[in-house]
Amino acid sequence: MHNALNRVQTTFGFFTTCAFTLASLIALLSLIPIPAPTESPSASISVRNVQVVKGRPHYYATKREEYAQIKFDLEADLSSLFTWNTKQLFVYVTANYPSDKTSEVRNSEAVIWDAIIPATSTPYSWQNLKQKYFPEKKSRTKSRKGSDAKSKTTDLVKPGLISLKNQKPKYQITDPTGVLSERGNATLEVRWNIQPWVGALVWDKGSLGGRVGQWGAGKVGRSQVFTFPPLKGKTETVKEKDGPQTPKVGSASPVVEI
Repeated sequence: MHNALNRVQTTFGFFTTCAFTLASLIALLSLIPIPAPTESPSASISVRNVQVVKGRPHYYATKREEYAQIKFDLEADLSSLFTWNTKQLFVYVTANYPSDKTSEVRNSEAVIWDAIIPATSTPYSWQNLKQKYFPEKKSRTKSRKGSDAKSKTTDLVKPGLISLKNQKPKYQITDPTGVLSERGNATLEVRWNIQPWVGALVWDKGSLGGRVGQWGAGKVGRSQVFTFPPLKGKTETVKEKDGPQTPKVGSASPVVEI
């Protein structure tokens, strides 16, 4: 006969095996979008203003470095990346430029803006189940009506729709050499990362990115080529190169505040 401790250990081991098998099954099924999306994610980004200034990286630094501030416009529709296993979507914009003025290869990359877009709540989410079986008592009817109207309005908006005009960067960029002015062949790119409830992270340029949410032909989020201006200078126009241009996403999409 097994004692109580052995039975508890056997039960816990069986439960752990079942939980691991279920999690593995969910992770595999999440790589097969069900239902299949009707369109691919798309994005359009353009540079509005580029400024290069000089400053110190910290208070006690004696060497001054050049920093670039890039304002941009962004229109994106990433709603097709949200599935039943998507917890949130991490979207970010990178500035890609050569490591020196003589090179044409964009081997330097820096993040200038990012945002986290959570998935919309479902009837089986923890917040809705808690509200259903353990409703909170509210003293004012007016505030309750206002919150209900707000939740209904939020549910009408699809996640992953972004519309930004003349957006300021969250982060200034610099270079290990300390010099950024008059460096050409630079672009801005829109990148994303899917964070599921269960499973591995999926990156747009990773091994699974092309299978889960491949960028559509001609819809990749890349700006036109531009050149960093001289120190303390500004530029309002962006130089173009021969090649396909990024089309704009329809302006009829709802705007999500991030």
